[in-house]
Amino acid sequence: MLYDRSMADPDQAGDALRRLVDLASHSAGLALALMNDASVTLPQVLLMSRVDQFGSASLSDLAEGLSASTAALSQMIERLVRQGLLHRAEDVTDRRRKAIGLTPRARALLRNLEAARSRDYDVGLAVVAHELRAQLATVLEQVVAEIERAHAGDWRRGALATKEIAR
Repeated sequence: MLYDRSMADPDQAGDALRRLVDLASHSAGLALALMNDASVTLPQVLLMSRVDQFGSASLSDLAEGLSASTAALSQMIERLVRQGLLHRAEDVTDRRRKAIGLTPRARALLRNLEAARSRDYDVGLAVVAHELRAQLATVLEQVVAEIERAHAGDWRRGALATKEIAR
């Protein structure tokens, strides 16, 4: 019996997305080649992305929610500092803490990786009919917007909770 994927179960969206990414990602190998050229690993890229999200962060900020130990994270940060991708500075609000930030080189690398990943996906999706790719892009933009709104709501709730605690 053939499975009718036109009426997919919404509870299987995660599996469908995983299968799509498996089929379409790294098709051209552009992102992997860029990482190789920059001598960075995926965990290092993920750490730099986290620093980028924070703007500037302490070691404890970065360690929160990660499975890596602070010792391992500290070593990774040190390697990225030596590579000229991260920098440490005195935290302006607490001189005892070190603020970790991205260098312009790291920002450029992250933007180039984003572009390379997009091109990799474009190559992987090239076998899909133009109209279906357009529909996919529309649905993905709607999903991204909804997730961004939800995350913005989470941030606002967190900010409100922080204000309440401060009172």
